[in-house]
Amino acid sequence: MAYSLSEIIVLFFTYSFIGWLWETFYCSIKDHQLAYRGFLFGPYCPVYGFAVTTILITTQPVQHNLLLLFIVGFIVASIFEYVASLFLEKTFHMKLWDYSHLKGNIQGRVAPAISLFWGIGVVLLVRFIQPFVQRIINWEEGLTHGMLALIIFVVMGTDTVLTIISVEKFHTTTQQWDERVAAYRRKLRQRFEQALPEEKPELRYHLENWHRSFVARLDKQLDQRRLSWNQRRLMKSFPKMKMIDSKYFDEFKKDLLNK
Repeated sequence: MAYSLSEIIVLFFTYSFIGWLWETFYCSIKDHQLAYRGFLFGPYCPVYGFAVTTILITTQPVQHNLLLLFIVGFIVASIFEYVASLFLEKTFHMKLWDYSHLKGNIQGRVAPAISLFWGIGVVLLVRFIQPFVQRIINWEEGLTHGMLALIIFVVMGTDTVLTIISVEKFHTTTQQWDERVAAYRRKLRQRFEQALPEEKPELRYHLENWHRSFVARLDKQLDQRRLSWNQRRLMKSFPKMKMIDSKYFDEFKKDLLNK
């Protein structure tokens, strides 16, 4: 059965919300504290919405064959995860996951063990979860005649725009902190070169342990440069997040969170 546009939008939102619930629940238990997951402001993870709707559409011809369903799900989910990782890196200059420690990984973006999990998940999704979700959506479509889809489109669209603005500011902030670290290290080197012999051991220590010395100065430097709520949320939600063009920021981002 082909999906209408409004059904696709509601499916996208439904699985985005389910994905957000799952990640929030799992990470909150793992971290022993509430973890508000998700890239956007609202309670949804679009990567799940995109992945599931894409899988539901592409697996329609093979949904009655378990083996083909698993294979197609494995391949489609892997491609989607690779493209999503590449998009985040090229667009927002960040990595939210890294599978470099897993065998057979491709650039740390996808790995066989993770894709195997996705393949099994697709079978369970299509055979057991989606029929129940579809019945609810069919009921909703008959009740709202597409109005819910329109509301979802407006709300999530607005959220996306606001998130892009926030993430761009975050990217600018990480580069500013990198510049401050670089300036601090240049200043230390200049002081070391101009220092008297008896002053050099202490300055050499600060140069070799610049991280510790810089963090000790954070309280004095933060004033108007504190991270915003959303920037702190992103850093807490994605502890493995890396800014690919801010080489120093990743080394002391945990210290910033504690300030």
